[in-house]
Amino acid sequence: MKTIKILFLFVGLLVSGEVSAQTLKSGTYSSSDLGYTYTVVVKQEGNVITITEPNRTNYYKSSGGNTYYHTESKYAHFYIQISGNDNYYAGKQGGSRQLFTFQGENTNEDEVLPSGIDDCPLYDKYLNLSQTDHNDAQSWTFCGAAALAKCTYTDVTPYLKPLILALKAIVVDKSKCPCLDAITQNEWNSVSID
Repeated sequence: MKTIKILFLFVGLLVSGEVSAQTLKSGTYSSSDLGYTYTVVVKQEGNVITITEPNRTNYYKSSGGNTYYHTESKYAHFYIQISGNDNYYAGKQGGSRQLFTFQGENTNEDEVLPSGIDDCPLYDKYLNLSQTDHNDAQSWTFCGAAALAKCTYTDVTPYLKPLILALKAIVVDKSKCPCLDAITQNEWNSVSID
């Protein structure tokens, strides 16, 4: 009898709308889990969540519950998992995930998203150094490219590895990154020149 009462209670909650998949507030979300702040615009319509990044727009579709998978087959291993109406995790199957939290209701992409090279002070720093410090101009150019990658892309690994390799080929002390604000020591150490 107890099981039947619980079943009726659950069915009653479903019918009344008390139990349902969570939805995200539309607005701006940011994550600092990547070692820098990354901002996106999120909109949810039904079982589709649109995430607009500085360099592209992604669509995620629910397969039931609070997990949504990327709709493009080549990115199908990327997902978002809603953990509340104002935060979600973004990740890749078998990889780490990053927490994104609600920052505000503005969904005007031109106002809230960085525009790559137009809104990347770290890139500007290294651009200036590359033009004024002629002895290390090549190093500063690679550092600027790393900064720009972080201002533009979510997954910077494919961009950083060749830059780190190039930097290690020209620096005297290969154990020290010349631009720790653009390339973390962990990122630097993760690339071997062997």
